[in-house]
Amino acid sequence: MKFFLTFVAIFVAVDIAIVAYVMVRRFRKGISEKDIVDVQGMWKSIIREKDMRHAILEADKLLDHALQLKGYRGNLGTKLKKANRLFGANINRNWSAHKVRNNIAHQMNFEGDEKVYRSSMLAFKEAFRDLGIFS
Repeated sequence: MKFFLTFVAIFVAVDIAIVAYVMVRRFRKGISEKDIVDVQGMWKSIIREKDMRHAILEADKLLDHALQLKGYRGNLGTKLKKANRLFGANINRNWSAHKVRNNIAHQMNFEGDEKVYRSSMLAFKEAFRDLGIFS
């Protein structure tokens, strides 16, 4: 009986350790310095873009890529939901910018004004700051 209880205790302890390891690895994954430099370079290219619609599409893809580097999986909507705590008060602005991207991608002849485009690009930049890509 003592052997059985010892075995169960060890089994439970190992299970807890595995779950803790997976959770820590999942939620504390950082972005390597090389990847940060790469994302910063891509961002610089995006902000030089003359066509704001194209810039927003590319910024949205870059945010998706950055979240993937942090260990999040799924489409960008799923990643934003899972990474909610990383963005704090900025999460609603990130969703708004993503919705502008969706409007550009899915609505025929979508025309937002310059204020919408600027606010979307600022939201993307703040998201990258929240992810530690910009200081």
